[in-house]
Amino acid sequence: MATVFKNVVTEIDTTGSGQLIFRCPAGKTALIKTLTVANENASASNFYLAFEDNSISTTSRPILYGTNNASTTKVLTVPLVLEENDEVLWQTSVADQNITMAYTLIDTGIKQRYRMITKQLTTADSADAFLTCPTGSTIITNFVAFYNQSGSTASSNSFTITDSSASATKVIDKGALGNAAQVPYHRAFVLESGDSLSFTPDEQPFNIFCSYLEIRNPVTRS
Repeated sequence: MATVFKNVVTEIDTTGSGQLIFRCPAGKTALIKTLTVANENASASNFYLAFEDNSISTTSRPILYGTNNASTTKVLTVPLVLEENDEVLWQTSVADQNITMAYTLIDTGIKQRYRMITKQLTTADSADAFLTCPTGSTIITNFVAFYNQSGSTASSNSFTITDSSASATKVIDKGALGNAAQVPYHRAFVLESGDSLSFTPDEQPFNIFCSYLEIRNPVTRS
């Protein structure tokens, strides 16, 4: 598996819409290590970080909203993954946003590969199994985030895991999330074949970002 360390150094001056930072090339997987945004404007920037999961939709989904004050730098160090033709975008309310992104570009593997899901849930009070481990695989997540885009506070949300071998579903976390707010999980969840992670939003729409490693399990010889 060939590995190349690369960077993106650019400036975003267009406001009010998501601007492309990077698109993952065909046959490759990009592991984003650090994303740094320096606001060189005299006014604060209201920003969105968004992703397009090309395998699901050609529409980008915001997963993080915040404010970057004048002459202030925002540094994002969460483990982010892009698969072939996936995109990462930045939206700002003011110009003069200097962006530096460090990433690793690797060949898309067969026996194991890093993957990403970005999707939007549009049904409230309904569990969505956004990640299910395929037969013959093991999944290890490295980052999961839920973003409330509903326009109001979602007061009762639930994040659960299902162990298919025991037919058991248990709560990982639950609670309220304000509008334009994100709840991140910088931790590993291990899924065996048939296991799943689900999210039940109290309002809609809700955006999900999940990056993970899928490992194909070899056949055990008797």
